[in-house]
Amino acid sequence: MKFNQRSINFIGGVNVGKLLEDNPQDIINPIAIISPHAGYVFSGDIAASIFNTIDPEKEYENVFILSTSHTSRFFGAAILDDNYQTPYGEMIVNQDITKDLLINNSFLVHSNYFSNDHTIEVILPFIQNKIKYKYIFPIMIGEPRVYEIYEISNKLKKYLGGNNLFIISSDFSHYPSYDDAIETDFETLEVIKQSYEKYFVETIFKFMNKDKLVTRMCGWSSYLTLLHMFDKEVDVKMVKYKNSGDSPHGGKDSVVGYFGISFSLK
Repeated sequence: MKFNQRSINFIGGVNVGKLLEDNPQDIINPIAIISPHAGYVFSGDIAASIFNTIDPEKEYENVFILSTSHTSRFFGAAILDDNYQTPYGEMIVNQDITKDLLINNSFLVHSNYFSNDHTIEVILPFIQNKIKYKYIFPIMIGEPRVYEIYEISNKLKKYLGGNNLFIISSDFSHYPSYDDAIETDFETLEVIKQSYEKYFVETIFKFMNKDKLVTRMCGWSSYLTLLHMFDKEVDVKMVKYKNSGDSPHGGKDSVVGYFGISFSLK
């Protein structure tokens, strides 16, 4: 599958290698990360920073990318039966995992929902420039119903850790003012650090206390899928934060927030 035009526009000719070079971080060797999926002029340095926490010498069998659909309405989650063709070359989707996940699972379906959505595609160039990997496995969650999220999470749990990496594609607060975004985003971060599913879900939907706030976290269902997999304590580290108001291309009246967050075993 080829990159869609929207994703190409989000990349905007920005050199991913240069972004990685300009945003060094200590290697944490995480089992999972949260990375933004906005235009690179807004959040590319956040993505580069969180990817720089990954050991470039570690060889991964599979890199799972979980996103929440931004362009299609459907229930359950979609998986891809094709490979990705990016500006940096082809990325192979592990079809053995596809076969495994489809057994006795009505919530996962093959689909073309990926073709017009940027939330996975803008992550891929960072994988290609930073990570040694064999396969990718993209998953796109549709209309979030918590019991389906848990079912999907239970199917994926056996792949967490080892020589697999999970990437959650998500931005944070959407469209509050600059100062309200900072307050809201760090409230959400504190909930993520607690790793408590019920409190996280309750907090995500308590967003009407800020003017113009549409969502605290556009990929919350993807993160909840990861959170439900944790069966031991993890170390949650905020690597970098900013919002679109910090970019010369954005204003401060209506912004989107971006975190780079890592999850490592304690």
